[in-house]
Amino acid sequence: MLHIQKIEKKATYEDATKVCSKCGVEQPIENFGRSSGAKYRRTECNKCNRELVRVRKLLKEVTPPPPSDHVCPICEKTGEQVKGAGGKKSGTWCLDHDHKTGKFRGWICHTCNRAIGQLQDNVRILQNAIKYIEGV
Repeated sequence: MLHIQKIEKKATYEDATKVCSKCGVEQPIENFGRSSGAKYRRTECNKCNRELVRVRKLLKEVTPPPPSDHVCPICEKTGEQVKGAGGKKSGTWCLDHDHKTGKFRGWICHTCNRAIGQLQDNVRILQNAIKYIEGV
């Protein structure tokens, strides 16, 4: 039986850098926190992450929660169907917002939130993904 061991390289040496996915600035690896206890670094630097946390906190204070019969506007799944997808500590729904304007867009499930995030909230990329899936 083949046994593969995953080994994390310690990225604490002086010349290790990473480019922040939000501000685009190349910075020392120490400026990027660990992602929710994971073995990898966050994509945004600590400064940008603090700003994201601040914006989400403000939005949560002024945005009413979704109704109990809410369905994800992207995948159309119910709360019962998506419950637990964000982990044990996360709620059923993600407060989605435009990262450029800070405006609330709606409540979506964690899977769809990750999907549009991976596609950089970019309409052109999403349209290309649709064309690709459709085989156009």
